[in-house]
Amino acid sequence: MRFLLSLAWRDLRASGRSLWIFCACLVLGVTLVSASGSMYRLVGDGLLADTRQLLGGDLQVSSSRPEPLPDEALQWMSARGKVSQLIELRTMLGTPNDDFVLVELQSVDDFYPLYGSLQLDPAKPLSELISQQNDRWGVAIDHSLAVRYDLKAGDVVSIGSLQMEVRALIMKQPDRNLTADWRGSPVLISPQAIRDAQLIRPGSRVEYDYRVATEQPTADWKTEFYQQFPDRGWEVRTFEDRSQRISERIGQIASGLLIIGFSTLFIGGLGVFSSIQSYLQSKLKTIATLRSLGLRNGRIATVYLLQVGIMGGAASLLGGFLGMALALLGSTAVAAELPISTTFAALPAPFISAVIFGLLTAFCFALPAIGTALSVSPASLFRDAANSALSVPRNWAIATAVCAVGIIALVLISVPSLVFGAGFILVVALMLGLLEITLRFIRRGAKRLENTEGLRTGIAFRLALANLHRPAAPLRSSLLSLGSALTLLVICTLVVVSLQRTIQATIPQEAPALVLYDISPDQVKDVENALTTTSPQARAELAPLVQGRIVAVNGETVADLIADAEPGSEREDDLRDSLNDDHKLSYRGGNVDGIELVEGSWWNDGEDQSIPGMSLEDREARRIGINIGDRISYAVAGSTMEFMITAIHRQKGVQTRFWFEGIVADGVFGDTPERYVGAAWMDDDLALKAQRSIADVAANVVTVRTARILASARDLLGQATSGLLVVAVISFLASLLVLFSVIAASRVRQVYEASVLNALGVRLSEVRKSLYLEFLLIALVTALFAVLLGSAIAIPLLEWRMKLPSTDLVWVGLLTALVVSVSTLVVGAQYLHRRMSVKPALLLRNLG
Repeated sequence: MRFLLSLAWRDLRASGRSLWIFCACLVLGVTLVSASGSMYRLVGDGLLADTRQLLGGDLQVSSSRPEPLPDEALQWMSARGKVSQLIELRTMLGTPNDDFVLVELQSVDDFYPLYGSLQLDPAKPLSELISQQNDRWGVAIDHSLAVRYDLKAGDVVSIGSLQMEVRALIMKQPDRNLTADWRGSPVLISPQAIRDAQLIRPGSRVEYDYRVATEQPTADWKTEFYQQFPDRGWEVRTFEDRSQRISERIGQIASGLLIIGFSTLFIGGLGVFSSIQSYLQSKLKTIATLRSLGLRNGRIATVYLLQVGIMGGAASLLGGFLGMALALLGSTAVAAELPISTTFAALPAPFISAVIFGLLTAFCFALPAIGTALSVSPASLFRDAANSALSVPRNWAIATAVCAVGIIALVLISVPSLVFGAGFILVVALMLGLLEITLRFIRRGAKRLENTEGLRTGIAFRLALANLHRPAAPLRSSLLSLGSALTLLVICTLVVVSLQRTIQATIPQEAPALVLYDISPDQVKDVENALTTTSPQARAELAPLVQGRIVAVNGETVADLIADAEPGSEREDDLRDSLNDDHKLSYRGGNVDGIELVEGSWWNDGEDQSIPGMSLEDREARRIGINIGDRISYAVAGSTMEFMITAIHRQKGVQTRFWFEGIVADGVFGDTPERYVGAAWMDDDLALKAQRSIADVAANVVTVRTARILASARDLLGQATSGLLVVAVISFLASLLVLFSVIAASRVRQVYEASVLNALGVRLSEVRKSLYLEFLLIALVTALFAVLLGSAIAIPLLEWRMKLPSTDLVWVGLLTALVVSVSTLVVGAQYLHRRMSVKPALLLRNLG
């Protein structure tokens, strides 16, 4: 064994440079797999380890009604744990630079936080910092908010009707919401200051959360609470629930990233096969010599398997380390925004997994090439006749299948979502099957077309057709490598272009300049006048917003619906979330949120209905299990109202973010509405002035400039686009490497055959022309295949999951695939073109 290892190492040192494509393909794939897996473990483990801190306790009891829990509930909770109350209210904060920003006011008690620590700058007691001093209340603001708007301790900001002093920056908040920068950065404030600022009015969206630290098992505590206070509409979540939700979301993202890494690794595997095949072609006479001298096939195979292990192991280790480094950089950036701590203990598992993936991929794609090379007789090797089509020996095919099974098993184990993993394997199998069908179709068509009598074509076209169907043609490898990469490229292109169009075109044309929340009925005229005064051409639409809680569906109570669901199932969680939450109900008139029907139909205006009609949001309809014709009852302002579901609607996307769950006919609620929401269309440069005017007459009204929302959306889109482009570029680089390896593996035979034809009288220009025609045909077929498969994956994702129209963007994917495939294969043809510039006599003497 030592002799074989020494022989393998010496041979690698002498000629292993030709395997650089082998190593590069593996490094790219393993890097993505290692980076995705490591990032998932670092961020996921960090979040899951701190879910008690993120939730704020072992359990959280929430009341979305505008009043706190009664004393009886507080006494019951306090007897079973330590309780900390948090009052949350979203409002506007005015900066010294006359800017207005949406923030989330948080009033906490002396027990806050139950877990973790609150870090302030300066490090003083919170109660002292937010107290009233010199007739002015103090606040502590989020550090990211301070950086964004150049705020510091000592600055004076306006909240509601008061001027308050910034006394501290929140450097670390253990329960900082993961979406705080989007929903509103936290501002810690005294509860008395909220009242003095006149922010709490009828209809204000005040949230009362109660965090509980208890020694009792959280599941038992939650069950006992619901038994003690049934049908109260209070929501209880445990830190395990939070962990599960976080784990599911991160698992979905990680599954997508890992699958992209596996796709690149699969594409790289094709490069491994072609690179090994090219490498072995250069070793044909060495293999023949060793076999003639009596060295058995098993020992020769061991030499080349050792070389695959050495090169594959080194490339996999390098890719694993590069992936870990990228994951550490990414997790550091995430930790700077979120209150999580990362640990190196999470890194070994994904690193080892990625290295094993690399080694299995190397052997899975190298075994067929080695087995085929060793199945040729020494005499054929000396005659250089090993380039004809050969089948993989049975033992080598079994070994390859074992490696493939190992890869499949590792994919299913590594991907957090089993559905994602199984779907990836099915898609790969489907793609391979479709590519094989396409390959056979091309070969049969080329052969039939070539043999068609009476068809007048030039010799270049006939040579191109012959090269497509001859047994040793590199058509399969070219289709697999470029087809796989182009499919991924088409998917990324369609997703990116669809998102870009939605943000850059559709939304700016439809979105209002201002979105308004929490307008009391007595403030409607004042707000409208403030808008008109600011801009006489402004158009405003205000819609009443009524909160209602579901009490029955088709006569079955909420308690019965939840009881009918399987305990602990996702169905039970969905029902409890939907049925215990207040739904936002509004009128159809104005359609301020850009609602469109997906099922059913609107009722006729003025139609006499014994039971009023309602359109329910599609998401809520799915979660509850409601269909057209069902009846639903809501508790609205102390009374119960029943509606007939006549339609299912959906939101258009990023619009005003009202997200009405229910739409009814105008006037159904009578004088019930406690607040209004709305939107105003005007020049964006007047939106800030309008905010100031509204703040003067209605300090509690929340106004959000959509320009800021769109800027945030563009930032997020830019990040997503950059990520997709990086993935597409890496995948395309892997495809290029594979294609070069395919060309390298076949160039010797192609150049030799071209020289023979030239020696027989065929002009070299005709041979070159046939080469370009052959590659052009491959490019067209590959592009068409990638567009069909890529569109079949991307369009359902965009249309059904992301609700973005994309069927009209297929031409973009087709154009991208055509440009990339044609340009790539033209480069390959140009390379072979230059190789054919050598004199035929020299080639025949060297190759014959």
